[in-house]
Amino acid sequence: MKILGYLFFVFVISFTSCSKPEKALSVIVGKADSTLLAMPLGMCADKMGNLFVADAGNNGIKKVNAQGEVTVYAGSGLAGDKDGSLNNATFNEPSGVFIDKKGVMYVAGFGGQNIRKITVDGQVTTIAGTGEEGYRDGPNDQALFSSPRGICVDSKGNIFVADCWNHRIRKITPDGTTSTFAGGGKRGELVINDWKDGWDTTARFDAPCGLSIDINDNIYVADANNHCIRKITPEGYVSTIAGVGKEKGLVDGRIGESLLNVPTEVFVDENFEVYFSDTYNNCVRKIDENGIVITLAGAGKEGFTEDSPLNSLLNMPRGLCLIENQLYFVEFNNHIIRKLQL
Repeated sequence: MKILGYLFFVFVISFTSCSKPEKALSVIVGKADSTLLAMPLGMCADKMGNLFVADAGNNGIKKVNAQGEVTVYAGSGLAGDKDGSLNNATFNEPSGVFIDKKGVMYVAGFGGQNIRKITVDGQVTTIAGTGEEGYRDGPNDQALFSSPRGICVDSKGNIFVADCWNHRIRKITPDGTTSTFAGGGKRGELVINDWKDGWDTTARFDAPCGLSIDINDNIYVADANNHCIRKITPEGYVSTIAGVGKEKGLVDGRIGESLLNVPTEVFVDENFEVYFSDTYNNCVRKIDENGIVITLAGAGKEGFTEDSPLNSLLNMPRGLCLIENQLYFVEFNNHIIRKLQL
């Protein structure tokens, strides 16, 4: 009897060890068509682990719960800038989304040239921008933007916006004033795009897109056309932490060695590791705690395949965020969300 019991125990262990493991990279939403998502851009998550996606092609915000169920969170589906309840409000190609510690959502309107706010009780309001494209600082209701993309909020309640085609990072204070925080040169100048590190408006960006912010209020910028990831301190100093300004490529390595190709979205975790979508390389990559760029997923060619992370074909990855040890990211041209088990 003792021998039979031992054999039974060994059989159970062998059986369970042969169970099929979860894929390291898997699709959780979408089927490479625009049924659920259409040209998704930014993405964020709330404290409960729900994902929120700026569904630009459908002019709304989609919610994806932990079970992978997709619902319309905000927007009627029509293009516009009407404020109101979640179902009645309209958006115009929303791009960046961010949820603060109080559960308030902020949305950058790429096509609407405005910044919106969604309260926890489900009311959508416009907090900055007139709807007209341009560049102007001042009171929020008079400020002008040019295709705002990324958005984040610091510990003091200041809102930061990557004002893409103005090549600037704008700041919206709680008292209702929009100013230029970094990039672009002197006030009043319309467009100056270049690559340059330095203090606040002496620095230069070229089509800044995604933003993320760490616990110390450092802001990280996916500086798309400079092929770099930039960092801005709370005092306003801009530095390059990955990529070589104006030089594109696909090379992992340290600062000054790594090469990127139009990164558009960025996410920093609590350990100050920075994840980014290297969009035109069709890869998802990371800057580790030592400042080394590592490719996590994508074979470097556009397409759609489900293989091991580094052998899979992605198609223009965009918004991304980390929940525990799982990295979620959207693909603009595949209209899907994938999950990467780290």
